[in-house]
Amino acid sequence: MARLYIFLFFVLLASSCTEEESRTISTDLSVEALQHFKLSKAFSESIYLGNISYQDYFRISSAELPGCPTIDRSLQSRIITLDYSKPLECTQENNKTRTGKIILDFTLSNTSSPTWIMTYEEYSVEGIKVSGTRQFRAITSNETEASFENLEIELPKNLAFLIKGKTNHSVSRANFRPFALSTRGNLEGINPAGRNFNLVITEPKEQLFACYRQGWFLTQTGKESIKIARGIERDVVYTTTYQTPTGCNPNVTAILPDGRIFLLNP
Repeated sequence: MARLYIFLFFVLLASSCTEEESRTISTDLSVEALQHFKLSKAFSESIYLGNISYQDYFRISSAELPGCPTIDRSLQSRIITLDYSKPLECTQENNKTRTGKIILDFTLSNTSSPTWIMTYEEYSVEGIKVSGTRQFRAITSNETEASFENLEIELPKNLAFLIKGKTNHSVSRANFRPFALSTRGNLEGINPAGRNFNLVITEPKEQLFACYRQGWFLTQTGKESIKIARGIERDVVYTTTYQTPTGCNPNVTAILPDGRIFLLNP
C-alpha cells in the first residue's frame, strides 16, 4: 500500500510539472504582443483630449475630434462632456466606432495650481472599454503630468488590464491652437493572463493634431519597452516602434522576446 501512495505521489508531481511546462510553452508571443499593443493604443487614444485646455474646447468643433462627439460646454461648472452616444455627422478618413462619454472637469484648472480630471463613462473605442479616471496637473503653460490608479482597459472577450502610472505631456501650438502632442512616462499593472508588466516609453510618442482630427489616433513616432513577469522564469521584453514614412497611419512593429519582428499595424 505504501508503494502505491509513493507511486501516486510521483504521478501527481509529474503531472504538475507537465502542466507548468505546458503553460510556459503555450504562451504565444505574437498574441501577447498584440494584446499589449491594443492596451497601448486604447491608453493613448484619448490622451490628446486631456491636453486640450478648457478654453481650447470653445474654439474646437466636434468635427475636429475623432468620432465627432457632441460637445457639451458648461460655463458655470467648467465641465466639458464629449458624448459619443450622440455623434454629429462628419467625414473623417479613419472613422472608428466609439460609445459612451468622456467627461473633463476643469473646475480647478484656473487656480494657482491648475488641475483637472478626465473620467470615462461607459466609454469604448473599437470595442475596447476604458474605465476609471486620470488626474492632470499643469507644470508649465504647455506641459502637463497625468497620473492614474486602477485604470481598466478591457479588450473583447473580457481580456482586462488594470494599470497605474504617470505620463508627462508637452503640447506644441501654432496660432495659439494645439498642433502636436509629445508623451513620455511609464505605466504598470496586471495583464489578462494575470502577469505583472511594466511599459516604459523609451522615445517620446509624437501625435499630430492634423492627423488626430481625421480620426488617426495612433502616435506617429516613438518607441516603448514592455517587460512582462514570468514567475520563476526570466522576465520577457517586447520593444514596440512607431514610424510614419508618409501620411498619418504609422507602421508599428514589435521585436518579440525571441528576436522575431512582428508587424502590429497597419
